[in-house]
Amino acid sequence: MSYEGRHAAGKSDQSVPTGDRRTFLAVLDEVVRSRPGLACGIVTRQGVPVLHVINAEMPRYGTEVGADFADGDWWYTWAVSGDRIGPVGDAEGARNALVRALKANGWTR
Repeated sequence: MSYEGRHAAGKSDQSVPTGDRRTFLAVLDEVVRSRPGLACGIVTRQGVPVLHVINAEMPRYGTEVGADFADGDWWYTWAVSGDRIGPVGDAEGARNALVRALKANGWTR
């Protein structure tokens, strides 16, 4: 897994508090949990908080989401690649991207 983006963000002249990441991920965690078919939780990878999300019906479909500071703003990112999912101000949009990526249909047992 690549966590370069998260570590690089803290190397500028301004430090990037891990608490901000956790706060943004907690918001996304709440939004994702409200969607049937997805399950998630905040975990720590190499000292960095990420949101681990799975398809509740097919757990083999899973991913981890980070929160990175880049270009003067905070973004939800795919933890492995660092690619942006969307701005942290649009947790619903990020959730919708996760629904598509994880093939979640919203059914629960």
